[in-house]
Amino acid sequence: MVPLEGITVIDLTSVVAGPLATQILAQQGARVWKVEPPEGDRSRFLGAVASPAFSSTHVALNADKQSIAIDLGCPDGIAMLRRLVPEADLLIHNFRPGVMERMGLGVDALHALRQDLVIARISGFGPEGPMSAVRAYDPIVQAEAGMATWTSDGPILAPQWMCDKNAGLYAAQAATAALFARERSGKGAVIDISMLEAAIAYGWIDLHGDLAFPDSPSRMPDIGSVYRPWATRDGWIVVVMLSQDEFEGWARAIEATDLLENPLFADMTKRFLNWNELRASCAPRIARLTTKEAVRRLAEEGVPSGVVNRSGSLPDHVQVAHDQFVTVTHHPQAGRVRRTRPVARFDGARCELDSHAPRVGEHSHSVLQAVGLSPAEISAAFESGAVHAPGEKN
Repeated sequence: MVPLEGITVIDLTSVVAGPLATQILAQQGARVWKVEPPEGDRSRFLGAVASPAFSSTHVALNADKQSIAIDLGCPDGIAMLRRLVPEADLLIHNFRPGVMERMGLGVDALHALRQDLVIARISGFGPEGPMSAVRAYDPIVQAEAGMATWTSDGPILAPQWMCDKNAGLYAAQAATAALFARERSGKGAVIDISMLEAAIAYGWIDLHGDLAFPDSPSRMPDIGSVYRPWATRDGWIVVVMLSQDEFEGWARAIEATDLLENPLFADMTKRFLNWNELRASCAPRIARLTTKEAVRRLAEEGVPSGVVNRSGSLPDHVQVAHDQFVTVTHHPQAGRVRRTRPVARFDGARCELDSHAPRVGEHSHSVLQAVGLSPAEISAAFESGAVHAPGEKN
């Protein structure tokens, strides 16, 4: 039995943060009803696009979910969503604060439909406060959360949807914790995840370390500089030398044992403070070695290192290939699709993925049947335009 088998999730989220959270739940056995507008989640058009409405983002985030297309802009659509709620254990959305209330689906209304429902809400800046109504996307949250890298040319943001993914991970963990607590208490719960708060907490460990001790002159080292890759003769590697043994191994590997006599590098704290001087001394020496030779020498000396890879090399990465982590499946609309398998292993095994990322409304019929609608009610839902499905006339 997979961990979340028997759990049903109503997924009202879009783009990245919420869909990542519900993807994790689906991979761990939950039945996820992805409620999309008739035109589809915006993530369908985000990234590389293999065929209309099938982007790299969509196929990565929404496989193993059942898509039901409901027009929440009309009363009949909202009424149809209400029919789904009693059959769900968890409802998750990333509407801005107040949207669900305007649809008549605030917390009290949802709990009137199912008393022990767990409700998870992801927002950019939280459920209340001066920025609660501000529209938020990942780059905006990165900027507001102080995550930019400052260069001589100005600030640079991370080239990935870091804050979205981070908030999605927090949401998935909190949702499963609330479901676990419900098993003990029998009560539902309301979870709020602020992307801004999640991003700041994420960076507090390292990026914002200077803020930890307001009364101390001690400061965080420049992690970006310390972990900056080293150029070899034919590539790039990353090296981590925290302990004294690792630093001594580094010095032997690059034939720079004179560094061990330099008081600037006598211990880790001093090395970090004088990293630019250390780098200036070491860079020409490691540049004489090939990547393969440098990694071999460092491994022999017990110094952790890794090769800086490009995306294209990942499917053939020796460890990734061994774990069969990247797999190729056939999608009926998008063709061949590379996918990563679930990260978590339970008792040594992964939950297997069998379903593809769906078309908009691909499962509308089956979801409505699952919640007990009669054939006449289902036909009426499509005729009214409240619900949509591929090939169905509205």
